[in-house]
Amino acid sequence: MRAHVLPDARLARLAGRFVWLDVNTEDPRNAAFLASFPIDAWPTLFVVDPDAERAVLRWTGTATAAEVAALATDGERAVRAGRLSTADAALARADGLMAERRHAEAAAAFREALAAGGKGWPGRARAAEALVQALGFAGDAGACVAGAREVVPRLAPGSALARATAQGLACALELDERPARAAALAALEPAGRRALGAPGLLADDRSWLYGELASAREARGDAKGAHALARDWLLFLEREAARATTPLARAALDGQRLEAALRLGEPRRVLAPLLASERDLPDDFVPPANLASAYLELGRAADALGAADRALALAQGPRRIRVLVTRARALEALGNRVAARDTLRRALSDAAALPDALRPRGPVADAERLLGALGGAAE
Repeated sequence: MRAHVLPDARLARLAGRFVWLDVNTEDPRNAAFLASFPIDAWPTLFVVDPDAERAVLRWTGTATAAEVAALATDGERAVRAGRLSTADAALARADGLMAERRHAEAAAAFREALAAGGKGWPGRARAAEALVQALGFAGDAGACVAGAREVVPRLAPGSALARATAQGLACALELDERPARAAALAALEPAGRRALGAPGLLADDRSWLYGELASAREARGDAKGAHALARDWLLFLEREAARATTPLARAALDGQRLEAALRLGEPRRVLAPLLASERDLPDDFVPPANLASAYLELGRAADALGAADRALALAQGPRRIRVLVTRARALEALGNRVAARDTLRRALSDAAALPDALRPRGPVADAERLLGALGGAAE
């Protein structure tokens, strides 16, 4: 979003009404902010009431420039607490509950807003998407799928349909029972394919949808279909990268290109762009971190270790934990199990020293699993 959305001239019109703050969540110095405004995923947008010092709106995920402007306006109305319709009041209440991470309660309020607003309500698409998002964050995959199946058929092709469907597919893939998972995927995949062709989607949103659709095909045992989607996904990202006007805009797609290439079984295909990103963005840890993962897949463990060390020299806060895990995998591949175990213990020690709001649970779990597999234990 920093490369493709926030520079949009339409957002400059908000300058006199809002103070924009960009928070680096990797920097431990911002732990106090994250303790007050917790983040579940990136990117996350907040509208904060400066007097009460509380978030009146939280939006997790991507948004177009027009959607960012609409979110800002909705947040402004909530701060001013002007006269709102029943639907808008319910939406404002739901936004506040989301900001407090009271996801299940927020989902109920989003439902209330949808019921009160009716088909012609301007906030319908946002509330429908937010309902699915809230149910997903509430941790109930079944409810998330049910919410997606409820709202997706009523959404027109566009960003809200793409993101709501992608979230619904992601939740469906988390279902433990195979019959329920298969039924949910069968219900949502057609909507996903319909959304995939909609004009005007952000590259991130289209890419997310490609990834979930490929995972859905794989989960349903369709290896050929999953491979075809991965191929189309990577071709799409390569076209988007070719159109990028700055190194930052091009590099913003690197992680997704790597994932698509790995799905396709062609990690070599992304080496050149990843090397170009490291050259063009020498102060950014992400390109060498991506390179380390690509090199590991190619069996080039020594190159992976070198790239991980270059990333480690630049990474801050929680991102260092993921890089340390990659470094340990490179060391294991090189046969140095002792150094690999030491690196994983370092990752866990560094993670334990982070404030809870900054501690990355996924990489920590990866470090614990790998350490156990290597016959070690956290100290």
